[in-house]
Amino acid sequence: MKKKDNNLLTNHLLSFFEKSPKRKYNYRQLLNQLPYQVKKNDIKEALFLLEQRKRIKQINPGSYILNKVNKTLEGVLDKTNSGSGYIVRKEVEKDVFVSEKNILNAFDGDLVQFVMVSNREAKIIKIKERKKINFVGVTKSISNRLFVSTTGKKDKIDFLITEPKKIKDNQLVVVGFLNWDKEHPEAKIIKTIGEQGVVDNEIHAILQEYNLPYDFSDELIKEAENLKKLQNIKETNKRKDLRNITTITIDPEDAKDFDDAISIEIKKHKTEIGIHIADVSHFLKKDSILDKEAYTRGTSVYLVDRVVPMLPESLSNNLCSLRPNEDKYTFSALFTFNEKHQIIDQWFGKTIINSNQRFSYNEAQYIIETKKETIPKEVSLSKESYQIKKEIKEGIILLNKIAIELRSKRINKGSILFNKKEVKFILNKEKEPISTVIKETKASNKLVEEFMLLANKKVAEIFLKQKNKQNIYRVHDQPDEEKLIALERIIKNLGYKNRFGSYKNLHHNINDLLKKVDQTPEKNLIDTLVIRSMSKAKYSSKNIGHFGLSFEKYTHFTSPIRRYPDVIVHRNLENILYNIQKTNNNLEDQCLYLSGREELSTKAERSSIKFMQVKYMSSKINKKYIGVVSGIMERGVFIEIKENKCEGFVRAKDIPGDYFVFNEKEFLMLGRNTKEEYRLGDEVLVKVKGVNENKKQIDFLLLEKL
Repeated sequence: MKKKDNNLLTNHLLSFFEKSPKRKYNYRQLLNQLPYQVKKNDIKEALFLLEQRKRIKQINPGSYILNKVNKTLEGVLDKTNSGSGYIVRKEVEKDVFVSEKNILNAFDGDLVQFVMVSNREAKIIKIKERKKINFVGVTKSISNRLFVSTTGKKDKIDFLITEPKKIKDNQLVVVGFLNWDKEHPEAKIIKTIGEQGVVDNEIHAILQEYNLPYDFSDELIKEAENLKKLQNIKETNKRKDLRNITTITIDPEDAKDFDDAISIEIKKHKTEIGIHIADVSHFLKKDSILDKEAYTRGTSVYLVDRVVPMLPESLSNNLCSLRPNEDKYTFSALFTFNEKHQIIDQWFGKTIINSNQRFSYNEAQYIIETKKETIPKEVSLSKESYQIKKEIKEGIILLNKIAIELRSKRINKGSILFNKKEVKFILNKEKEPISTVIKETKASNKLVEEFMLLANKKVAEIFLKQKNKQNIYRVHDQPDEEKLIALERIIKNLGYKNRFGSYKNLHHNINDLLKKVDQTPEKNLIDTLVIRSMSKAKYSSKNIGHFGLSFEKYTHFTSPIRRYPDVIVHRNLENILYNIQKTNNNLEDQCLYLSGREELSTKAERSSIKFMQVKYMSSKINKKYIGVVSGIMERGVFIEIKENKCEGFVRAKDIPGDYFVFNEKEFLMLGRNTKEEYRLGDEVLVKVKGVNENKKQIDFLLLEKL
């Protein structure tokens, strides 16, 4: 006889089992827990139906427990450097952990099917789609068989080469994955890059690893060269002519593309400042083959020894680059400041400029500090002293004064004060690192930054005034609460009592910490920890503001030579200003893709820095350095050398004086007998033990705590 289904009762009973999945229930216990009167037979019927549907199972007569059915789910594997990973699903905010033993034969980025083996852990049961089939690795022969060991951080694999070629060991190659039906995954060599350790080969290997392009096709180069005809008298006459206004560019010494310039015109009772951005979108016509290539690349990639540009050189370094004493097309933001340096008027539009002077940051800094009109040869880009006009000197000094005020207002509103020191490698003719220089952010850098931030913010304000129109924003979400709790715990061990529990005062509390650690040995470490606690900035058509800058609205308008999102921003702004009716229904998908390209380029840049660190330290074996403990884990401690920021590893068993174990709760390395501690930020003396170029790893011996 068919049992009658009482939906309310069966669902209510099932909820008891789901809330306590390990608990056994009989009908009497359930009867007592129900908030309404039910007949004994009704409960028995409901339990029978739940058992029939395999939602519960009877473990002995009259006693039931939840039947855990392993539902097959789907997601993308994001592997960690340690071999485990997390499965990411679009519809679920929380990622699911998967241990190395349950990862099957999946590669990073694969679309996988999995089942839950506990509340928090998954097991991969099938690889549904491979994201990546080409890998970069190094050849090695074992027992007359050829293997290729991958050089990537996440997929540490030894591929067996099925069609062995006559190839030496220690060669960088690209392999194509074939199958993984046996003990070893099988692959074939599809490209030989060259000997491991040679700088050019290693950089090419990084470009291959991240699937970044080396160069442009002849067709693209030819199209780019033909675009110079778009700069003509007819087009020039349409534009606001700013060629007679004092205009300068300030860039790094080795810059080749100048995509922003600043002009200043000092008038009675007011000052007009112009931020002029290369008008790339005028030349890069939408849906042309060049435009499609630029979108595919998404961004220029800045490796230690080279730039992989988004646009061909004839555009990025010539036609669009705002080189001095040349007429250039720009998209400009003009701001009129009163005597109190408040903005009283603004204008946006297409312009033509002619930059008076190209300055390096060092040259501009010299003018700011000395207020002199003679640039000495020690500072000069040309290595020869030269004179600048009085109006240029006065313009730079006033620009700096206004920039300081803009920065002060921004900081008062909560903009976070990151000033992490970065290292630049000095390379020889063979592009090998021979020395390092710490890059410092000075007033000249901050001057340019403030006016670029101003232009970006004001363009975003225009976008937000447009009802029912999608535009592109640069957004930065609030930090993750769990990461902030972890940050609190770590800095407490370093002696800092800042709290981050309330989002209300979060900007102030983070800035307070960053001010406290300035000029301390642990500054770089804490800067890094704070950055890691932050969300990632990204592109979106939905404005949620920018937490790091403490801006309610922000976009990227100022670098279209090297960032494709800025090209989209230029096109959208032009449509608004000139009342052109165009819609883009795929904008959020484009934002997602371009954010991904940016992340990929950042990873490639970091890989090139890590390789250069290893290469540089390979000539420093047995040399002693003072360093700071920058990371702690069960296997040992990471040490960052103070003078060159190179990071290496000391194994726990190599820490002298005791047997050291990782105390996870206190986040320190503790001597079992001596109770000696190694904490984050501790200064130590280390000796370079060796390097592993394949693993991009530096090994130190810890000599003593300072």
